[in-house]
Amino acid sequence: MVDLVTVAIFVAIASLVWLAARMLLRPRPVPGYPPLSEILPTRTRLEGTEPGNEALVEGLAAQLPQTPFGGEDLDKDLRRAGSYRPHARSRFLALRNGLVILAVVATGAMAVLIGPDHQQAVLWGLGIGLVATVMCWSLPRVVLAMQAARRVQRIRTGLPDALDTISMCLRGGISLQECLAHVGREMMSVHPDLGVELLIVNQQSEINSFPFAMQQFAARIDAPEVVALAALVIQSQRLGTGVVEAVCEFADNLRLKRRQLAEAKAGRAELFLLFPVVLCLVPSVLLILWGPSLLEIWNFLQGMETPIRTGL
Repeated sequence: MVDLVTVAIFVAIASLVWLAARMLLRPRPVPGYPPLSEILPTRTRLEGTEPGNEALVEGLAAQLPQTPFGGEDLDKDLRRAGSYRPHARSRFLALRNGLVILAVVATGAMAVLIGPDHQQAVLWGLGIGLVATVMCWSLPRVVLAMQAARRVQRIRTGLPDALDTISMCLRGGISLQECLAHVGREMMSVHPDLGVELLIVNQQSEINSFPFAMQQFAARIDAPEVVALAALVIQSQRLGTGVVEAVCEFADNLRLKRRQLAEAKAGRAELFLLFPVVLCLVPSVLLILWGPSLLEIWNFLQGMETPIRTGL
């Protein structure tokens, strides 16, 4: 009964602290880019948090203090992962803080249920709870970084195809801004991540300017190809040189680079194939080649031992 009362008091105090923090703390504005609910077109617009759950998410996201050094990296990974919801940062922090709080509460409840009579078991339980808490804090960040890396890789893979289509549209006499809108809509079925980014660039160029949109595109994705493309387009527009020739040449160089990377991977695959050959094929070949000879030698040695034992 005492253990149950202790658990109930602990849960009540934690609930009161959580409710007080939810009422007192206010949502923090996300620095950086403008809200993408105004940038994305209607077909690709992502909905935010429901009005009824917004206060709950913001309150849970503010439960644990955040380090001042990881805020920009978190915003960058969220955009690289394609989380363009208005409350994407709060939802991520609420999920991570909820997992941490759940791990702490579970650890405390387990320690109370074990009781002070089993100190060794309590220490083991606290150690396991500490490890679980650290994993609940770090695993969401790792998963987000992996999602961002995969999405950036998909954008880099579809960029040569988009550049070829853009160059064809430019040669047909269409402006670069209209090319981005057209190619972005066409790429939605093949490369949806790249299509969304091109549509964002088109909308941002209408709101501000095309160099600003390309700079934001390079800052969001932060891939070498995207940064080089943004610098190339901005420099071509500032100097007044032909954008069509520059984009076509960049697309050819990008395809050549991707072909060279594919050839390099194929060359490394030959090295990787040596390990299964050595571990799987070589023992069977040696058994086939040396097996009969080894059996004959064994029979010969057995035949020599028999007369010696008979003579003894």
